[in-house]
Amino acid sequence: MVKLSDDSIMLISPSGETGVFDPERLQSRIIQSFLAAGVSESYLADDISLAVEFSLRKSRRKEKIFTLSEINNSVVQILKDTGFPETAAIYMRHNACSRVTVDPDFNTVRKLLRKNMAVSPELLDELCGKVVSAAQHLNIKSAAPELFIELAKHYEIEEFAAEDIEPVSLDSWEQDNHWLVSVKTIEQELPVSARALIDAGALRLIGVSRMFPAIRIFFMINAFCRFHGLSGPVTEMVLIPYLFAAGKAIDSCITTAGSLAENRDELPIFLTIPDMSSFAAQMLDASWPEVEKNCREMVTPLCNSLSRPLFKLKLT
Repeated sequence: MVKLSDDSIMLISPSGETGVFDPERLQSRIIQSFLAAGVSESYLADDISLAVEFSLRKSRRKEKIFTLSEINNSVVQILKDTGFPETAAIYMRHNACSRVTVDPDFNTVRKLLRKNMAVSPELLDELCGKVVSAAQHLNIKSAAPELFIELAKHYEIEEFAAEDIEPVSLDSWEQDNHWLVSVKTIEQELPVSARALIDAGALRLIGVSRMFPAIRIFFMINAFCRFHGLSGPVTEMVLIPYLFAAGKAIDSCITTAGSLAENRDELPIFLTIPDMSSFAAQMLDASWPEVEKNCREMVTPLCNSLSRPLFKLKLT
């Protein structure tokens, strides 16, 4: 059975509170920075937020717990690497910690590292001791918090490299050559059955971006039901054959996009069903989000019928 990567990523805020990482909020912050820098192409923010989420989910950390500063640093680095230094500066100005200086005593450094590094208490104490010792050796009486955080990260990498977040390699953005494969090219190569679902509004594709190559597919399940003449309420047993048919069409989109993208078989696949909540109300006579778990289980046959595993299934 295909295992979907839908486990929650946990985020530690500067105040020490822990919550669920929300990629939509991250994307909103990136869009605001792009607009402030005079860049209006919102799909760039989508690429970057997906790249950050992909890095977090692929991290070798046993527990997917990260600090807000780690995520913000990833965004800033990606923006710089892909040719947007001005946007990176704006994002940093609005999302980074204020530039103050602190003294390198053990308790102060420990509190600073606890807020900015998602590590165990034992590792936290060990890193803190090394940072304080290094500051004393270098005769540092006071410095910006970022210096002590970077020192701690250096020691973490040095001895605990297996827990690092692996950065995603992204190409520089070129306005006239953003797409590795355009959506028009993909659609032209699809079989008639898949193009019929696109024309009916049941499937929507996005081209494969050069910045963050991935296969992104939107499956509108309400339009799919209308296409097949289904009306609610329906049972899961009635839907299963139709969902297998949807899976076949989606799989043709995946294989076609992967083949056109220079035969890149490792492209992460994102499948979104954006109207699942209204489908639950109209076709299942159920309430959302109480029925979300059941809906996720219901579409599992569709996901398992794909020739490649999904990286993420999103129901909204």
